Amino acid sequence: MPSQFAAQTMPLGQLFASLHTIQTPPYQRSFAWEQDDASKLLEDLTATLDAGAESGEIDEYFLGTMLFIEVERQAKRRTTLPFSRQPRVLEVVDGLQRLTTLTILFCVIRDLDEIHGKPSERLPIAIGAGQGANARHRLMLREPDETFFHAHVRAPGATRAKARDAELSPVQTKILEVRDHLLQCVQELDAAQRQRLADFLLDKCHVVVVSTTGIDRAHRMFTVLNDSGKPLDRHDILKADLLGGVPPAAMERATATWDQAKARLGKQFDSLFSHIRIIHGRSSLHVISGIRAIAADVGGGQAFIERVLDPAARAFDNILGARHSGSAHSDRISSLLTYLGWLKGHSDWVPPVLLWWLGRSREPAELAWFLGALDRLAYGLRILGHGNKRRSSRFGAVVHAIRSGRDLRNATSPLNLAREELRTIHHNLRDLHARSAPMAKLVLLRLNDHLAGSPQIAPFDDLSVEHLLPRKPGFNSPWRECFPDPGERDRHTESLGNLVLVTKAQNDKAGNLDFARKKDVLFKAAGAPLLPVNAYVRQQNEWKAQQIRERETELLHHLDQLWNIGPAPSRPPPASNSGMTSSRTRQPQIAGA
Repeated sequence: MPSQFAAQTMPLGQLFASLHTIQTPPYQRSFAWEQDDASKLLEDLTATLDAGAESGEIDEYFLGTMLFIEVERQAKRRTTLPFSRQPRVLEVVDGLQRLTTLTILFCVIRDLDEIHGKPSERLPIAIGAGQGANARHRLMLREPDETFFHAHVRAPGATRAKARDAELSPVQTKILEVRDHLLQCVQELDAAQRQRLADFLLDKCHVVVVSTTGIDRAHRMFTVLNDSGKPLDRHDILKADLLGGVPPAAMERATATWDQAKARLGKQFDSLFSHIRIIHGRSSLHVISGIRAIAADVGGGQAFIERVLDPAARAFDNILGARHSGSAHSDRISSLLTYLGWLKGHSDWVPPVLLWWLGRSREPAELAWFLGALDRLAYGLRILGHGNKRRSSRFGAVVHAIRSGRDLRNATSPLNLAREELRTIHHNLRDLHARSAPMAKLVLLRLNDHLAGSPQIAPFDDLSVEHLLPRKPGFNSPWRECFPDPGERDRHTESLGNLVLVTKAQNDKAGNLDFARKKDVLFKAAGAPLLPVNAYVRQQNEWKAQQIRERETELLHHLDQLWNIGPAPSRPPPASNSGMTSSRTRQPQIAGA
């Protein structure tokens, strides 16, 4: 398969050749370099040139990597990107600041040579020449900056042109400041020095030109090349793309709708487009391409913004904020959204929730049922240890089932966990902390709320998991007397029944203390939270294998009540003196519920 990227190191003289036109696309940020940025670049260039003059051999100077999209080849659907000497139209994705500054420097040298020396024959080619319809400029900025740039930088003699301050935009002010600073520095050089600087720029200053044919590929490459900088946001590209097709009469409203959605979601705004792509059945496409296809399906940019983006942004905001009101089911809906939100770092569960919310927002009972089923699946997949790809595939199947109108209560529903999955979940729960410490904490937190009968206001971030039977008891520790066999001790240490939720301060104090002193730390210290999930431990006078097995059985029993994962393959929990009761009732079976 032909490569989707092509890269070549080339001197500036080749990049700024008559065969190339470099355009600034609508999504690209404007010129933003300050005088100091341009000064540093010029100082580096002249230092390299001066060092070469002293040694008699001028070194090459590396200007870094620049990333482009080949517009003409993209339009022709070419899949190969050979670097042949053919006319090329390039959209600059990364490198605009350097290219603009270098163009200003070319123009400054050209204009000084017109006054004080023999004009270079090469610089006009690098800058571009011609007027009106015959103009062929190397670097084209966006309007209105392009018109200003031509009048005050690119046109012959333009670097000496004055501009009235009242008419300048912030971008235009920066262009003038950089231009005037470079003019001041270069005019100190004589004609021969300026000629050497021009030749050095064109022949000895090299860049790595990376070229591709699609904005999605360019975005991925930009992120890789600029891991220390601010990546180009997808929504910047999409805004320019979608608003570009909105009629002038509707532009103000469409822009306001877009900006409100962005303000509402903040940092999550960019991720919304990925979710929209999935719920509209375009997951096989990259995000930008997928959104463009969806916009085309619904009738263009205006229709997409009003009929797709706006309602999705409102729903997504409620999902992220775990907000629902106006129904007897609202408290449960908000709680389940909160629990799904605990699965931080991954949003694979969002598309099915968003799709269901958008389609059935007026059916709170159905929404509550669906969120309960999805909560069970989401936590079940995490306990199973499934990676991103397998989880995304499973949630993608749920999205497909919703879009297809399937009965999700059916036994074959992708919301259901298979028997083998349930057996593996039970197996993994017994030593969950060893498999995933964050997941063990979340399971204990869910059990705590379940046993309390309602969501608890607990110090979420301050809580951690403590092993009552410590992992590494001291050589003379009483724990070794209770658990003399190392294998048995390890099995009981990692048991779900051996885990308690404690604050980080309690965890530091508990350490490898014996059980009696650990109880004091957990339950008698000032400010110690009395969590329902720890209630069984509080009632015990000793902590041996029997207590650990008994508590594990009880916790698995309550997890069955919470998620309907089937009875634990062990004896039923005792009916008395455990301190572990729940006001919640068993959730119905998902299949056929």
